Amino acid sequence: MFKYSDEGETAFCLAMLEHQNERHIWLSFMTGEWPNTNQEDCAVTCHIYTNEKGRVFTIQNGEDSPFSNDDIFDCYQVTREQVLAVNGAKEWFIDTYLSLFKTDDEIGNYLGAENA
Repeated sequence: MFKYSDEGETAFCLAMLEHQNERHIWLSFMTGEWPNTNQEDCAVTCHIYTNEKGRVFTIQNGEDSPFSNDDIFDCYQVTREQVLAVNGAKEWFIDTYLSLFKTDDEIGNYLGAENA
């Protein structure tokens, strides 16, 4: 569980992977109900990596992630389109992943460690 504020916490699934000598972080946040999905238990998946311009954050379709349904507690995988259709959702996930990276040194330092 990640406590992102005094009033809120979320379960999440994390994968820190190397692919073609590059490090990638995949995160799925369990959100509960998501607008316009008719689903009570949902997950939103994010992919974070670095390139020559710096850190890149993207919302991804869950099926593109390395997570199985068991990994994300059989939650409905919200699509990228469904996330971006909700005002402020992308910004919330950016703020939350940045907070997680600041709170957990192993996660926060993982992408920078590839150049070490």
